[in-house]
Amino acid sequence: MNLIDSKPKLFSKSPSNIWTDSWIQENMLKAHLDVSLDGATRNQQAVEKTIDFIKNNVGEKSCLLDLGCGPGIYTERLAKEGHDVTGIDFNTKAIEYARQQGGAVKYIEGDYLSGFPTGMYDTIIMIYCDMGTHSDKDRDSLLKNCFDSLKQGGKLIFDVFSSQIVEEKTEGRDWEYSPHAGFWANGEYLLLKQTFHYPENQAFAYQYNLVLRDEVKHFVVWERYYSEQEIIDVLGKLGFGNIRVTKGLIGQNSFTSSHEMFVVAEK
Repeated sequence: MNLIDSKPKLFSKSPSNIWTDSWIQENMLKAHLDVSLDGATRNQQAVEKTIDFIKNNVGEKSCLLDLGCGPGIYTERLAKEGHDVTGIDFNTKAIEYARQQGGAVKYIEGDYLSGFPTGMYDTIIMIYCDMGTHSDKDRDSLLKNCFDSLKQGGKLIFDVFSSQIVEEKTEGRDWEYSPHAGFWANGEYLLLKQTFHYPENQAFAYQYNLVLRDEVKHFVVWERYYSEQEIIDVLGKLGFGNIRVTKGLIGQNSFTSSHEMFVVAEK
């Protein structure tokens, strides 16, 4: 059995991708649309607080780009507020759903790392701690694309986990068995889960061996966390200014951690 039990190399990419697996995409979409949970999009109360935060930091009728837009939870609301909105995501099922809503949002199916939607935007948002899933190299490339695509005075708004995540997350192993179709597969499966910590790099790796009847799929998801000063320094080196950090915006939640920081950075 082709199980991978060793600690992954920092920010290495796994053979299978949790975000583009067709079955997982279907179930990820269901999680996005469940307003009572924090599973893929945060619960409805947290969404409302986040939308209010965005609205309080942008002008009226701005040209806005949502990176990792999912099924359009934020884009549709912001478009109804009068903003000219573009959303990009590489979850095929989420983009298909979003396009079916009949709103005014322009949706792009794609990877914003390799195919950044160039243009001139007043606002760029990235919500649900997507920034932390990327290596420092990819993060800097992404931030440069954001900076170059913002109008002068434009704002980048995103959230990341703070260093306090270590109070809630520890290294460990766990497993899950399903005799029939579940979140991870369309049939019987065994899921072996491992959490690894890289304290010197301020990152966690969540490694999954998904054991199916005829194959084993291997996934790794990364979570980079930051101190307040570090994220300010990262943005400052790339040219951003007037950087503001807000903690405790959405309160306690059942996502990876409740210790998020919402960041607003200006070009």
